[in-house]
Amino acid sequence: MATTEEIARLQGMLAAGADAQAELVGQLASHPNPTVRMLAEMWSKRREAGEAVEEEASEEPPRPAVEPLDLDDLGLRGPLSGPALRRRLTELELEVDRLQEINETLAAALGACPVCWGDDPECGICHGRGGPGSRRPDRKLFERLVTPALRRLRGPNQPHRLPIDDRATTERREG
Repeated sequence: MATTEEIARLQGMLAAGADAQAELVGQLASHPNPTVRMLAEMWSKRREAGEAVEEEASEEPPRPAVEPLDLDDLGLRGPLSGPALRRRLTELELEVDRLQEINETLAAALGACPVCWGDDPECGICHGRGGPGSRRPDRKLFERLVTPALRRLRGPNQPHRLPIDDRATTERREG
């Protein structure tokens, strides 16, 4: 997780201008999270196409988009104290990371856009055309995640086989 100093440094780079923004794009392009890497690529393409917002000529130094907040300066106690809020924030960041991983895995299993699932015409990945089945599903993930649910829907007294090869799921259960 990014520390407060790292966030402040990144905000400063955003406000500093084109050279710093190019450096930021480079750093984000090597981020471990695939969503961050994808956003960095989209941002880079926009900048190359000349769609980036032009810097306004101003004598005032640029201000960051968000002012830094020191949780300890809030004077809160107990479960709302600075250290407690930092711990909770870390927990929530880990939960978001885990949910993003689950979302991306399920989207791959179902052949869907991992960003919007086909619900957003403004999506930079699929332009709203990435619903389940719009791409070739990952067969192994499909068999691991979807086949057991299909088997449950089919019911125990149904003689029909599933329309997919469910050996991977059967082997896992038997092995």
